[in-house]
Amino acid sequence: MKVRIIGAGAVGAVVADKLVRVTDTAFIVDEDRKERYKEGLLINGERVAFNLILPSAADKADLLIFAVKNMQLEDAIEEARPFVYENTVVMSLLNGIDAEEKLEKAYGKEKVLYAFITDLSSVHNGIETTCFSGGGTIVYGEKDNTRTKRVMDIAALFDKAGQRYVIPDDILHEKWWKFMLNTCFNTLSAILEADYAAISENADFIRAVRVIAREVQNVAKAEGIELKQEDTEEIIKRVTSLRDHGKTSMLQDVLAGRDTENRYFAGAVSRLGRKHSIPTPISDFIAILLEAKRKCP
Repeated sequence: MKVRIIGAGAVGAVVADKLVRVTDTAFIVDEDRKERYKEGLLINGERVAFNLILPSAADKADLLIFAVKNMQLEDAIEEARPFVYENTVVMSLLNGIDAEEKLEKAYGKEKVLYAFITDLSSVHNGIETTCFSGGGTIVYGEKDNTRTKRVMDIAALFDKAGQRYVIPDDILHEKWWKFMLNTCFNTLSAILEADYAAISENADFIRAVRVIAREVQNVAKAEGIELKQEDTEEIIKRVTSLRDHGKTSMLQDVLAGRDTENRYFAGAVSRLGRKHSIPTPISDFIAILLEAKRKCP
């Protein structure tokens, strides 16, 4: 299977490191990244060489994986377009709930699997990625949850590569579950500058998570997704089990002075609240507070 990945950060590098060992795997890059990555990427201290392909030299991908940030998605869609052909399967590992709709509009609904990655604790800086969790778990499936041949072919590839994965009974529920996790934990961790070890030891942090989660549940219900209290307890269990010094992607962005996915997490809860006339005062506040923090010297 010919796999092409766009995005060589904390997600893309870790996934590519597994796949490159068992199948034809390459990163889609521009000229600048091709120069930066030409000596390879450092993954857990090991230098790993990857094939780097410019859009102008595109081949046809069997599996196209998006591992960029939400604010980079539109540019990435155009950069990756030359790699898409009739039978290309497109998988997004982006956080949030909007990416698949954009990919379907760009390439066609029939090409897109719904997916995300979870249980990934890693830190990325430049060409170097340190993963504390042995790689994440990719959760994926067809939008209608059918076990199609392409779903099972990818499962076989992941088995061969040692890439953890789950094919859930309800992928849309699982995407919203991850959205709730990101909104609660990423945003708070970025405001408080708390790594996973600090989060796991802070009972008041977890109290705040439960408050934000209730607002996510309310807007999810209006969108036709039922998130229950046990879903909240599960996100707490998952994140507090990561007792290392890994950091959420949003905290890494704040510390590096980069733009964040704030508008796709708490900002999205606020947007959906306005859409359905549902009050979301806590999400409104933390979205504003994070932007204020980023503007402080």
